[in-house]
Order: sequence, then C-alpha cells, then structure tokens
Amino acid sequence: MLSDKFKAVALVDFDYFYAQCEELRHPEYRDKPIAVCMLTGNESGAVASANYIARKYGIKSGMPVSRAKSLAPDLVILPVDMAYYQQVSGKIMKRLKEEFKVLEQASIDEAYIYLGEVSKVEAENGGMKIKRLVKEAGGIKCTVGVGPNKLIAKMACDNAKPDGLKIVTPEEVDSFLESSKLEDIPYIGRKTVEKLNTMGIKTIKEARVLSIDELIKLFGEKKGIMIYNFLRGLDERKLELDRKRKELEKFIPLKGKKPEEALAEAARKLYERLNGRPFREVGVIVIFDDLSSKTKSKTFKYPVTSFEELLSAALELLESIESESLEKKIRRVAVKTSRFEKKEGSLLDYI
Repeated sequence: MLSDKFKAVALVDFDYFYAQCEELRHPEYRDKPIAVCMLTGNESGAVASANYIARKYGIKSGMPVSRAKSLAPDLVILPVDMAYYQQVSGKIMKRLKEEFKVLEQASIDEAYIYLGEVSKVEAENGGMKIKRLVKEAGGIKCTVGVGPNKLIAKMACDNAKPDGLKIVTPEEVDSFLESSKLEDIPYIGRKTVEKLNTMGIKTIKEARVLSIDELIKLFGEKKGIMIYNFLRGLDERKLELDRKRKELEKFIPLKGKKPEEALAEAARKLYERLNGRPFREVGVIVIFDDLSSKTKSKTFKYPVTSFEELLSAALELLESIESESLEKKIRRVAVKTSRFEKKEGSLLDYI
C-alpha cells in the first residue's frame, strides 16, 4: 500500500575506514590491533583511526600515540596515507553515484543516499545493495542506516555499527528515539547533555517536555530550535549535491593534548571534509586561556591538494604564533582553508 511507503534516506558509513584500508593492503595485520596515526614525531601524534581489535583495548580517535601504545604494547602503528584512502573512497563513491543518482558525500567515509519512496522491505533491499556495492568497489565493510530524514538515518547507522544495517520507518521514529540516549542525537554535544542532566533531564522522553521557548532560553535560538526538532525526529535538511563554501575550518580543544597534536587532528578532520578540493590558503587560529585569539595564514602560489602540505603549513604557522605568545596558555586550535579552486569532473566536489 502507498501509505506503507516513505521517502527514505540512507547513510552509508565505511567502518573504521583508515584502519580498514590498511588491513586491505596489509592482510598480515588483520588479527592485530591497528592504529592509523597522525604523527608529528617519533613518539608524538594522535590516533586518526583504530580497528575494532584496538578499540577493545580502549584506543580511540584523538588519543595521543603514547597513550595508545601503553594500552596495547603490540599495537601496529601506521602513518596516515590520505592519497591511498582518497583512492579507495573515490572508487566506492563513483560506484554508488552510478547506481543512486541522488548522493551527498558528507566526508571521505560517509555519504547520504536518497532511496526514493519505498516500503520497509524495499528500504532493507536498498541498504543491502549499498553494502554489496561498497564491498565490490572497495573491498571493505560498511554500516548503513535508513530513515525518513538525515537525522534518523545517521542515528540508525550509529546504532547498527559495525557492519550492520538498520531501518527506521516514520512509524518507528518515536520508539527508536525513546530507546536512544540523549548523547546519541547528533550535534547536541556533551556539554548540552550535561546541562540537561543538571536539570534532572536524563532521557529524550524527559527532554521533550521542555517547550521550544525554554530550549531557546537555555541554548539560544538556532540551537534551541534544532534541539526541539531533533528530539522529535524532525529534520528538514535536504541532500546537498554541490555545497560551495568560501572557507572551511575545524576547531579542536587541547584537553591534555600538545598543541601540535590537536592541530594535526584538526588538520586531518578538515582534510577529510575537503576531500580532494584544491585550496590556496591555509590559516591557523589559536584561542588562549584568557579567550583572546591570534590568527596567521599562508598563501600558496599554486593550488594545494596534499595533506602533507596542509599539515606542514599549519604547524609552521602554529610555531610562529607560539613564539610570539610565550606567556600564554593555549586552549583551542583550528585549521582553516580558503581560496578554493574547482576540480573539474570529480565526485569529490560534492563535499
């Protein structure tokens, strides 16, 4: 029946992508804990991705390499090879785009796909098809979540990891949300959850009692409205096939990390979002404990696409800022890119 059908959005997420790519070309490591790391020296750097064996030891993204090695002495540490990961991702995204015409590449290892108006069985078949195509094109496993919008698709995907598939129909949204935790809702964040907890609100069902006016007072208009809608599974965002931005940036708080480790993590996450898009300017923003800030930038004479050049320029700018601010303690760092140039004929432009 037509009433049983819904406009379905799928999110495909390549499981522990960097580490899984390394397992592809290093099958001898498949039964070992693997951490792909953003290295800034022999013993310094941060974990970018870890396979599930490593995660059983408590190793996770953003963790200092020294801490990861202490948790798993036999840990296999490999440097990030972004060019290789882009190559694997590009093959998969190209195949998915050929099969599903409406696709938004959200990052190097995630894409939203519109499946059309389908029944739950058809949505499940679509999800299985995505998993099969990813395996055929890239040789890797993935997780797929399907829902009536991007929010529910994302939450369903997170719920089904690793190597899973979960379908949430419009009729199932309420029960799915009430079985989820507040922190499971994307974009809400730890501090927001902590603030709600201090008010005695521990669950999504309890948070729904708050009016939209109360949420706006607590979190501001934009975020308050977003939280109100997301608590109810409402999300009007459309799939964007060509998002053009004048500038992209990524902030990372230090939280015990060295400034260069946090900067490397910020650069890695930003580079994923760029997904091969050429740029000609790199900037670094430093926020100090007194909330003052300092920004420096560098302009290249040519379009840049490599992670190595991005990170090298960012570290150079950070060093310059630190040398001018010796008495100040750093709270957060950010890397930003701008002056983008068109990369013709590439699916990577969809980011």
